[in-house]
Amino acid sequence: MEQDQSQLLNHQLSRLRVKLLFAKLSVCSPEWRRSAYLPSYNQMYYIMEGEGSLRLDGKQYRPKPGELWFLPGGVEQAYSAADGIPYTMYWCHFRANVSFMRLFQWFGLPYAVPVAAEDIRQLQSGFRELADRRTGTGPATTLQVQAALFTLIGFFIDRAVMLLRRDPPPVAIGKLLDCLQYIEARLAQDLTVEQLSQHAHFHPNYFIRMFKRYMGLPPMRYIHERRMENAQQLLASTELQIGEVAQRSGFGDGSYFSAAFKKSTGLSPTDYRHLHGGAGKMNP
Repeated sequence: MEQDQSQLLNHQLSRLRVKLLFAKLSVCSPEWRRSAYLPSYNQMYYIMEGEGSLRLDGKQYRPKPGELWFLPGGVEQAYSAADGIPYTMYWCHFRANVSFMRLFQWFGLPYAVPVAAEDIRQLQSGFRELADRRTGTGPATTLQVQAALFTLIGFFIDRAVMLLRRDPPPVAIGKLLDCLQYIEARLAQDLTVEQLSQHAHFHPNYFIRMFKRYMGLPPMRYIHERRMENAQQLLASTELQIGEVAQRSGFGDGSYFSAAFKKSTGLSPTDYRHLHGGAGKMNP
């Protein structure tokens, strides 16, 4: 990955917020399996020993000991243990305000990275800290959990990027980065393709093609999804009225926002807030 692409990925991750749902060291039974499902949360697994299979986004994998796996939310998956030694693994589930599924698609990130022998202790320590502090009540517990989870995510991203082949530097990536920052600063305002293309000094038609090439979707769709992500974050982390969430996220009208939110998530804003106000026990 070239420097400009790394900057683009860094920009996407700069607004990352995470919420740990569960973390544990598990020895899975031979019956450990689950048929195809579509989780809304992200998962990380560090395989210590054992055999099994994983079907992810339509492809079959055989996770091996010494690998760290990142399974983004929104990607269909299924898994099962193989005959023989069952899996022993550290794992965690977490939600994020950034769509890792999109990041993996846009940048072609691998779902698994090898863990070098000299990094094993660091990685295991990070998972143990998540598991030990998840239910803590100390004044800094939330900060410590966040720090440990960010460290694990960063550990994976750094190594995933190193596995990518080096492509020629993208054209106009600097202007795209500037445009993304422009959008972030004005999410609550009215935005148009004409306004964005003028800011980037491109013809609107070229701007749309360039934006879609590097971001994976047209600019107005990207803005809609960023507004939706922002609304989800506000619903989960504040007690703002639904109308205020709509205004701050750039949707304006509360009725339109509620309809668009339910179409996107399958839940009303109120139901989403209730669902994501806490986390129960989860299985690996």
